[in-house]
Amino acid sequence: MLVLVGLLFPLLGCGGPKEIIVKGKVTYDGQPVDNGQIIFIPKGEGKVSAGPITNGEFNFAAPPGEMEVKITATKELAKAAKDGLPNYVSYIPKKYNDETSLTATVEDKAENTINFDLEK
Repeated sequence: MLVLVGLLFPLLGCGGPKEIIVKGKVTYDGQPVDNGQIIFIPKGEGKVSAGPITNGEFNFAAPPGEMEVKITATKELAKAAKDGLPNYVSYIPKKYNDETSLTATVEDKAENTINFDLEK
């Protein structure tokens, strides 16, 4: 019985990879990004983390380390789509998403605040 407890003990303390609260603000041309998505992709191994951007702010959990960051956002055009549904268009340039040059470091502490001021 003692051997079984000794084998299980190391497993009990392992809750999986550590995650850190990451929050911040995202602006585009000085204005808060109203409705978007932010993605943190670890450089190397690790879990991809993401969260919504609402009224220019985000808040989600990510593992510590160096990250590649992708930011996307859409806005509704005044003219409806051909099918009559709302017509949304992406307005954040590819240099911040598909061809991103953004990076961030999630430090191993209780909470990180990281802001992104994007320009055209």
